[in-house]
Amino acid sequence: MSDHAEVMKGIHQYPGIRYPVLTPNLQGFHHAVCVLCAGLSIRGKHYAAKSDRSKIHLQPLWLTVSKRLYGMGCYEIALGDTTGVGTPGSMKRMLESVMKEIPPAALAVHCHDTYGQALANILTALQMGINVVDSSVSGLGGCPYAKGASGNVATEDLIYMLHGLGVDTGVNLCKVMEAGDFICKAVNKTTNSKVAQASFNA
Repeated sequence: MSDHAEVMKGIHQYPGIRYPVLTPNLQGFHHAVCVLCAGLSIRGKHYAAKSDRSKIHLQPLWLTVSKRLYGMGCYEIALGDTTGVGTPGSMKRMLESVMKEIPPAALAVHCHDTYGQALANILTALQMGINVVDSSVSGLGGCPYAKGASGNVATEDLIYMLHGLGVDTGVNLCKVMEAGDFICKAVNKTTNSKVAQASFNA
Protein backbone atom coordinates (compact mmCIF):
# COMPACT_ATOMS: atom_id res chain seq x y z
CA MET A 1 0.00 0.00 0.00
CA SER A 2 2.85 2.39 0.76
CA ASP A 3 4.39 2.37 -2.72
CA HIS A 4 1.36 2.96 -4.94
CA ALA A 5 2.57 6.44 -5.90
CA GLU A 6 5.84 5.02 -7.24
CA VAL A 7 4.01 2.20 -9.03
CA MET A 8 1.56 4.58 -10.69
CA LYS A 9 4.38 6.83 -11.87
CA GLY A 10 6.35 3.87 -13.23
CA ILE A 11 3.69 2.16 -15.35
CA HIS A 12 2.23 3.05 -18.72
CA GLN A 13 -1.46 3.82 -18.26
CA TYR A 14 -3.65 2.94 -21.22
CA PRO A 15 -6.67 5.11 -22.14
CA GLY A 16 -9.99 3.80 -20.90
CA ILE A 17 -8.43 1.57 -18.23
CA ARG A 18 -8.89 2.25 -14.49
CA TYR A 19 -5.92 1.66 -12.18
CA PRO A 20 -7.35 1.58 -8.65
CA VAL A 21 -5.19 1.69 -5.53
CA LEU A 22 -6.01 0.99 -1.89
CA THR A 23 -5.75 4.03 0.38
CA PRO A 24 -6.45 2.97 3.97
CA ASN A 25 -5.81 6.44 5.42
CA LEU A 26 -5.98 10.12 4.48
CA GLN A 27 -2.24 10.41 3.83
CA GLY A 28 -2.44 7.62 1.26
CA PHE A 29 -5.47 9.29 -0.29
CA HIS A 30 -3.59 12.55 -0.78
CA HIS A 31 -0.61 10.73 -2.30
CA ALA A 32 -2.93 8.97 -4.74
CA VAL A 33 -4.57 12.26 -5.72
CA CYS A 34 -1.13 13.72 -6.41
CA VAL A 35 -0.41 11.03 -9.01
CA LEU A 36 -3.89 11.39 -10.56
CA CYS A 37 -5.24 7.92 -9.77
CA ALA A 38 -8.60 7.43 -11.47
CA GLY A 39 -9.95 4.92 -8.95
CA LEU A 40 -9.34 4.72 -5.24
CA SER A 41 -10.29 1.93 -2.88
CA ILE A 42 -10.84 3.45 0.53
CA ARG A 43 -11.74 2.56 4.12
CA GLY A 44 -14.12 4.97 5.81
CA LYS A 45 -16.62 7.67 4.86
CA HIS A 46 -14.51 10.75 5.72
CA TYR A 47 -12.92 10.77 2.24
CA ALA A 48 -16.16 11.39 0.39
CA ALA A 49 -16.27 15.18 0.61
CA LYS A 50 -12.61 15.49 -0.30
CA SER A 51 -12.97 13.10 -3.22
CA ASP A 52 -15.87 15.13 -4.58
CA ARG A 53 -13.73 18.26 -4.60
CA SER A 54 -10.84 16.37 -6.17
CA LYS A 55 -13.06 14.72 -8.82
CA ILE A 56 -11.75 11.31 -7.74
CA HIS A 57 -14.01 8.23 -7.94
CA LEU A 58 -14.26 6.14 -4.79
CA GLN A 59 -14.46 2.37 -4.45
CA PRO A 60 -15.39 1.62 -0.83
CA LEU A 61 -15.20 -1.87 0.67
CA TRP A 62 -17.42 -1.85 3.77
CA LEU A 63 -20.64 -3.72 3.22
CA THR A 64 -22.19 -2.12 6.31
CA VAL A 65 -21.97 1.36 4.81
CA SER A 66 -22.66 0.43 1.17
CA LYS A 67 -26.06 2.10 0.99
CA ARG A 68 -24.84 5.28 2.63
CA LEU A 69 -21.77 5.52 0.42
CA TYR A 70 -23.84 4.87 -2.69
CA GLY A 71 -26.09 7.72 -1.65
CA MET A 72 -23.00 9.91 -1.29
CA GLY A 73 -22.13 9.33 -4.92
CA CYS A 74 -19.70 6.40 -4.92
CA TYR A 75 -19.77 4.95 -8.43
CA GLU A 76 -18.67 1.44 -7.46
CA ILE A 77 -19.00 -0.47 -4.19
CA ALA A 78 -16.71 -3.45 -3.82
CA LEU A 79 -17.99 -6.05 -1.39
CA GLY A 80 -14.88 -7.63 0.06
CA ASP A 81 -14.40 -11.02 1.66
CA THR A 82 -10.81 -10.32 2.67
CA THR A 83 -10.70 -13.21 5.15
CA GLY A 84 -11.94 -15.66 2.52
CA VAL A 85 -14.55 -17.30 4.75
CA GLY A 86 -17.52 -16.69 2.46
CA THR A 87 -19.40 -19.40 0.58
CA PRO A 88 -21.72 -19.27 -2.45
CA GLY A 89 -24.65 -19.35 -0.05
CA SER A 90 -23.47 -16.39 1.99
CA MET A 91 -22.46 -14.53 -1.17
CA LYS A 92 -25.97 -15.01 -2.59
CA ARG A 93 -27.63 -13.81 0.61
CA MET A 94 -25.32 -10.80 0.87
CA LEU A 95 -25.88 -9.73 -2.73
CA GLU A 96 -29.64 -10.25 -2.50
CA SER A 97 -29.68 -7.92 0.49
CA VAL A 98 -27.45 -5.25 -1.01
CA MET A 99 -29.12 -5.35 -4.43
CA LYS A 100 -32.40 -4.33 -2.85
CA GLU A 101 -30.79 -0.91 -2.34
CA ILE A 102 -28.00 -0.74 -4.92
CA PRO A 103 -28.12 -1.76 -8.61
CA PRO A 104 -25.75 -4.55 -9.74
CA ALA A 105 -23.99 -2.14 -12.12
CA ALA A 106 -22.67 -0.26 -9.09
CA LEU A 107 -21.36 -3.36 -7.31
CA ALA A 108 -18.14 -5.37 -7.45
CA VAL A 109 -16.78 -8.32 -5.48
CA HIS A 110 -13.36 -8.85 -3.92
CA CYS A 111 -12.87 -12.48 -2.91
CA HIS A 112 -9.88 -13.99 -1.13
CA ASP A 113 -9.31 -17.73 -1.42
CA THR A 114 -8.40 -18.72 2.14
CA TYR A 115 -10.97 -21.54 2.23
CA GLY A 116 -10.88 -22.30 -1.50
CA GLN A 117 -14.26 -20.69 -2.15
CA ALA A 118 -13.27 -17.63 -4.17
CA LEU A 119 -14.09 -18.90 -7.67
CA ALA A 120 -17.39 -20.40 -6.53
CA ASN A 121 -18.29 -17.12 -4.84
CA ILE A 122 -17.36 -15.13 -7.94
CA LEU A 123 -19.42 -17.41 -10.17
CA THR A 124 -22.40 -16.83 -7.89
CA ALA A 125 -21.88 -13.07 -8.15
CA LEU A 126 -21.58 -13.24 -11.95
CA GLN A 127 -24.81 -15.22 -12.18
CA MET A 128 -26.49 -12.51 -10.13
CA GLY A 129 -25.46 -9.76 -12.53
CA ILE A 130 -22.16 -8.52 -11.06
CA ASN A 131 -19.57 -7.86 -13.76
CA VAL A 132 -16.65 -6.31 -11.85
CA VAL A 133 -14.30 -8.67 -10.00
CA ASP A 134 -10.95 -8.08 -8.29
CA SER A 135 -8.13 -10.59 -8.69
CA SER A 136 -4.39 -10.88 -8.12
CA VAL A 137 -1.77 -12.41 -10.42
CA SER A 138 -0.67 -15.74 -8.93
CA GLY A 139 -3.05 -15.13 -6.04
CA LEU A 140 -0.36 -13.09 -4.30
CA GLY A 141 -1.13 -10.80 -1.41
CA GLY A 142 -3.12 -11.33 1.72
CA CYS A 143 -4.98 -9.27 4.30
CA PRO A 144 -2.97 -7.36 6.92
CA TYR A 145 -6.08 -7.20 9.10
CA ALA A 146 -6.77 -10.94 9.13
CA LYS A 147 -3.95 -13.21 10.24
CA GLY A 148 -3.63 -16.29 8.04
CA ALA A 149 -5.79 -14.96 5.23
CA SER A 150 -4.57 -15.89 1.75
CA GLY A 151 -4.34 -13.57 -1.22
CA ASN A 152 -7.04 -12.47 -3.58
CA VAL A 153 -8.28 -15.04 -6.10
CA ALA A 154 -5.61 -15.81 -8.73
CA THR A 155 -6.13 -13.87 -11.96
CA GLU A 156 -5.05 -16.91 -13.96
CA ASP A 157 -7.75 -19.09 -12.38
CA LEU A 158 -10.40 -16.42 -12.85
CA ILE A 159 -9.54 -15.97 -16.53
CA TYR A 160 -9.56 -19.73 -17.09
CA MET A 161 -13.03 -19.98 -15.56
CA LEU A 162 -14.35 -17.04 -17.57
CA HIS A 163 -12.99 -18.43 -20.81
CA GLY A 164 -14.61 -21.76 -19.96
CA LEU A 165 -17.91 -19.92 -19.57
CA GLY A 166 -17.50 -18.44 -23.03
CA VAL A 167 -16.71 -14.95 -21.77
CA ASP A 168 -14.40 -13.01 -24.09
CA THR A 169 -12.11 -11.25 -21.61
CA GLY A 170 -9.65 -10.00 -24.20
CA VAL A 171 -6.88 -11.20 -21.85
CA ASN A 172 -4.10 -13.55 -22.96
CA LEU A 173 -3.96 -16.24 -20.27
CA CYS A 174 -0.46 -17.38 -21.28
CA LYS A 175 0.87 -13.84 -20.90
CA VAL A 176 -0.70 -13.53 -17.45
CA MET A 177 0.91 -16.82 -16.40
CA GLU A 178 4.25 -15.57 -17.66
CA ALA A 179 3.85 -12.40 -15.64
CA GLY A 180 2.89 -14.42 -12.59
CA ASP A 181 5.93 -16.65 -12.97
CA PHE A 182 8.17 -13.60 -13.26
CA ILE A 183 6.68 -11.95 -10.17
CA CYS A 184 6.83 -15.11 -8.07
CA LYS A 185 10.49 -15.61 -8.91
CA ALA A 186 11.24 -11.96 -8.16
CA VAL A 187 9.65 -12.08 -4.70
CA ASN A 188 10.61 -15.71 -4.02
CA LYS A 189 7.02 -16.92 -3.69
CA THR A 190 5.18 -19.96 -4.99
CA THR A 191 2.17 -19.27 -7.20
CA ASN A 192 -1.24 -19.88 -5.68
CA SER A 193 -2.80 -20.28 -9.11
CA LYS A 194 -4.07 -23.81 -9.75
CA VAL A 195 -4.04 -23.14 -13.50
CA ALA A 196 -0.41 -22.01 -13.42
CA GLN A 197 0.61 -24.99 -11.28
CA ALA A 198 -1.08 -27.42 -13.64
CA SER A 199 0.35 -25.77 -16.75
CA PHE A 200 3.93 -25.52 -15.55
CA ASN A 201 3.90 -29.08 -14.21
CA ALA A 202 2.35 -30.56 -17.36
